[in-house]
Amino acid sequence: MGQEKKQLTVFGYGLAVILSLTSVYLWRHHGWHIAHGMLLPCIVAMIVFTAVNYRSLRSLYKRWMSVAHFIGSVITAVILSLLFYLVFGIVGIILRLLRKDLLDRKIDRTVHSYWVNKDQVAFDPNDYTRQF
Repeated sequence: MGQEKKQLTVFGYGLAVILSLTSVYLWRHHGWHIAHGMLLPCIVAMIVFTAVNYRSLRSLYKRWMSVAHFIGSVITAVILSLLFYLVFGIVGIILRLLRKDLLDRKIDRTVHSYWVNKDQVAFDPNDYTRQF
């Protein structure tokens, strides 16, 4: 099965299932209404188009995916913004209130150098293998 055929058939049958579940949900929670009944021809049309000629769904699929990509980019921006401002912002405020400087950015005019001396360790070639 080709990649395009697989994508279009999954899209067609998946959209029919989503419309079916939506119709059942609306019927159970709001009772029968003519608008709910109008979903039935759409469900049948999606199943028939997918079974008979899946290529006819190509333009609908492209539009659907462009909307999905737009929604995904908006949701990603919202989630990353919330993460940045809530997590990093709160941690930054807490560290400022506690007067913590995790990066040692304070300038001390009395020290000769900011170089941090490390302890000498004996050379071991095994330390350089499997460094991950």
